[in-house]
Amino acid sequence: MKFTCFLLLLMSFALNSAPFVEQEDGINLNDTSFPWQLVIDRGKILGCIYQNQFYSIGSILILESLPRMCGLATDRNGIWQQLSESELLLFKENIETQQQLERESTYFGGAPINKAEASLLRYLRSVKEIADNGKDKN
Repeated sequence: MKFTCFLLLLMSFALNSAPFVEQEDGINLNDTSFPWQLVIDRGKILGCIYQNQFYSIGSILILESLPRMCGLATDRNGIWQQLSESELLLFKENIETQQQLERESTYFGGAPINKAEASLLRYLRSVKEIADNGKDKN
């Protein structure tokens, strides 16, 4: 009964999910070059499946802006489970950090910059950081 409910829930999420998962993030189930013997133990897949893609234990999937993490059930099958409060806080902090880094690398002030300008800006910031660290030691 629980497994059926889980499958129905997973299917409803799959139908209504936001397109945050990219196809190249997972491994296609029909990929014969993938060493499946490493993730199959006594007939149980040690990972999670979403849209015909395999994701390893610990992978995070965002469904309707709700992150799910691939965990291992007691029957040794991979299941998508909700993140704990502490994991959710760490996940949100990580997303905010990534967004801030992306803004810093693609914008200067409010204006977008190209790759060459972004590279120069990263270089100048790293030189400043090294100089600041050198002042702290003295």
